[in-house]
Amino acid sequence: MRVRHRSQVLFITAASLLLLAQSLPAASGDVNSDGRVDDLDIRIVEQYLRGDLLLQNDQIKAADADGDGKVTRNDRDLLKRRLEGITVKSGPASQLELQSVSGGVVLDKATGKPLAGVEVSLPDEGITVRTDAQGRFKLARAPAGKILTAKASSYAPQSITLARGGSGGYRLLLEQLNPQLMVVDDNLYHLGNDDFDPNSAGALQFNLRSIGGRFEKTFELTSFPREDLTLRIGSLIGLDTPESVAAGQSGLTDRILPRGGLRIFLNGSAIERLVLNGDDLEVKLPRWLLQRGTNRLMLSVDPYDQNNISISKPVTGLYGTATRSSFDLDDIEFAHLVIVDPTGSLVDGKLEGELGKKPSPPGP
Repeated sequence: MRVRHRSQVLFITAASLLLLAQSLPAASGDVNSDGRVDDLDIRIVEQYLRGDLLLQNDQIKAADADGDGKVTRNDRDLLKRRLEGITVKSGPASQLELQSVSGGVVLDKATGKPLAGVEVSLPDEGITVRTDAQGRFKLARAPAGKILTAKASSYAPQSITLARGGSGGYRLLLEQLNPQLMVVDDNLYHLGNDDFDPNSAGALQFNLRSIGGRFEKTFELTSFPREDLTLRIGSLIGLDTPESVAAGQSGLTDRILPRGGLRIFLNGSAIERLVLNGDDLEVKLPRWLLQRGTNRLMLSVDPYDQNNISISKPVTGLYGTATRSSFDLDDIEFAHLVIVDPTGSLVDGKLEGELGKKPSPPGP
């Protein structure tokens, strides 16, 4: 019997040379050092196991999921399971934390059917993914307290605040647009002055720069509504008020806070003061304040609303260091504004945004 011996040849491709040239340390699982752990990292590990690719020491450490000092099929399987959101108990705790993957599903609120191609984002983290054919999505990381958003064509946007100690399994229900719904804005914004106490609510969540103390939009009504409308705010974080402190939402327990909150104005009149953070917050838009044609909506944490806290900061000068009290806006973040009309007359309405305009301060 003739035995044929096949010689194994190691192929070094251009991609291999690029990997060899990388010298930056890689995070656990992030074999190609692109800042995330995904299917590409799995494919690189598989190429290495087949002998088609060489890895540097830092990349070997990143691929070593079980912490035994070498890269084997077990490491590949562990990385795959982590990407699928399955909890893995072996290996160093630091590696498992870096590899944690959260996910969830997006469904049609009325039918319960999964929605494919929905844009799911953590705007503060710069993370955006899309759902698969089963409506599922995966997030490389999901820090507690962040606002998770979902939006799709022909649907009203939805958002939730990620709970502390959560392990994924997020479920978002999108409502199909209809004559009862009008989307005012489907983005996330940071209001304030980027100057807040580290113990304030949302202090660890604010990565976006603030757009100032006010947010404005106008919307058009071609007919007068038959009933009061409702403004729905998808998510709100960051409020430092006596009420939010009492609810355990803020760590500012060592000071007396003035009556603040997020003030809502309709056509120049104050209509609501929100004092607690949360999701799916509703504010009534009184019918008698609405008008046919252009209506102005404003959310504000500006000083004239008395929505501020005084903080003491060390100031170093010519004669040493002293403390100085400064005026601090209550930095907050909110996502998604939707107007709801129970009578369904919004089919005749349209929206035009005016972001950044500064009207005269409304009266007390």
